Amino acid sequence: MQIQIMGRDDFTPVELCETLGLDGFGYHYPTGGAAGTGQSMQGGDAFHEKYYHPTKVTFDFFPPWVAKMGTDADGRNFVEKGLLVDEASLKLFDQYLPDPDHPARYEQIADWIARYKGKYAVFARIRLGAASTINSMGLEQFSYAIFDNPKLVHEVHRRFSEWSARVVEHLNELDFDFFWANDDLADNRGPWFSPQMFREFLLPHMKVVAQAIKKPWIFHSDGNLFPIMDDLLTLGMSAVHPIQPGLMDIGRMKRDYGHRVCLVGNIDLDYTLTLGTPEEVDAEVKERIRVAAPGGGYICSSANSLPSYAKLENVLAMRDAIKKYGRYPIELD
Repeated sequence: MQIQIMGRDDFTPVELCETLGLDGFGYHYPTGGAAGTGQSMQGGDAFHEKYYHPTKVTFDFFPPWVAKMGTDADGRNFVEKGLLVDEASLKLFDQYLPDPDHPARYEQIADWIARYKGKYAVFARIRLGAASTINSMGLEQFSYAIFDNPKLVHEVHRRFSEWSARVVEHLNELDFDFFWANDDLADNRGPWFSPQMFREFLLPHMKVVAQAIKKPWIFHSDGNLFPIMDDLLTLGMSAVHPIQPGLMDIGRMKRDYGHRVCLVGNIDLDYTLTLGTPEEVDAEVKERIRVAAPGGGYICSSANSLPSYAKLENVLAMRDAIKKYGRYPIELD
């Protein structure tokens, strides 16, 4: 989608910000080649070298999935099978995880921030360990292990979280303005575990990373988070994304949690940005701002990243509508 928006593949993050009216940037950028995943999701020497010396501008600091990966018809990676299935498999951490203290990555990032930042905020994307644990064990194996081998679940999550916490300690020293933590915990039906299981198996390890963060940060998870929202907010994030429409009513989020955390996202990707019209995009943006923006604490954006199948005219319509309606004081009918 970045290349579609810009019409070329050699743009800078600042140029993308100027085109879309963004206040900040992070993620990764093509800089002269087709946009990829930013990192190979496999481990080993090839991943480590790509992590330490990235060739494309990237502000992603994710550990690899310890998993067998597949590729779909569109060339996108997916987790075919988690590999952390028992105590013997824990040795794979040595093969997969790069050195979180390797200086080359941070030196390169410092150079990119100095080169591109200008008047814009810059964020780094991190994980708190939950998504890494679930994907590297496999959701089914993870679910069984909660009952059959809880020590394994804790050990896997501990290792991922301590790795991310160490990375965060380095990122705190760089000129980032905020962090964006990506850890999917739910789907359309709700969280993949009960609130009790979340508190016991995931939350303590996620807090290890959260407590290391010394900057404002956004937490991302798709799906319906309402059943665990009160527990989730104990992590101390500054904002929650993407408030997936159809699953999480943004009016309820504003009423119940808007005084505690900023809300980010909620412009629909299932229909409005991908199948709708620019007029429908304009109306949806106006309504979201009317509901969520009064009093502050709302950042209007798509309800996830912008996929390649979103309509370009709708993405630009969202940009224009945010400029038109997103000015304080909010006075929309």
